[in-house]
Amino acid sequence: MNTNIIFKGVAVALGTAFVSSQFYAINLLATKPNLPMFDLPVSKYSTYEIEANTQGYRIIHRMHDPKIIGSMETSKKPAGFLGASKALSTKETQRIAGEGINLSQNNNQLTEKQIACIKEKAKGESTGQLIGTSVATGTGLVTTLSNVPIVGWFLSGFATNTARREGGKLGGSMASDFNDC
Repeated sequence: MNTNIIFKGVAVALGTAFVSSQFYAINLLATKPNLPMFDLPVSKYSTYEIEANTQGYRIIHRMHDPKIIGSMETSKKPAGFLGASKALSTKETQRIAGEGINLSQNNNQLTEKQIACIKEKAKGESTGQLIGTSVATGTGLVTTLSNVPIVGWFLSGFATNTARREGGKLGGSMASDFNDC
């Protein structure tokens, strides 16, 4: 009989602890913080400075920061007899962040050189994709990967698509470099 009273006492204590923990959790979820919550727009170049306290808040927001982006491109261009050697070329550019091709000079029309560059890059990308796929399948890589049990079909497709994508990037950049775009 004495153990029955102890068991009931432990059960009541555990039940009380469980119920009080549930009330505490609900109380934590129901209380609101004293400081304001901010849901500000986010962009690639935005910066924020927020000072908040119980009396109020102050926000400094720059949506377009940094305003000027500088980049330096180093590329190897073919030089010498039949392009056998490579000449190192460095090109430094500065532009406004988020600015693409500048169309404002010709009444929002592309120049002939820009159109030719776009066409040449597209030709280079398609040729590079074809060569990349051919290299992946012709070297036996795809057939070797397709023989892997269970995941071979996935690996061979992944290798083919990766070779196609990388070949397209390489072909497009080569076409742009050869045509001074």
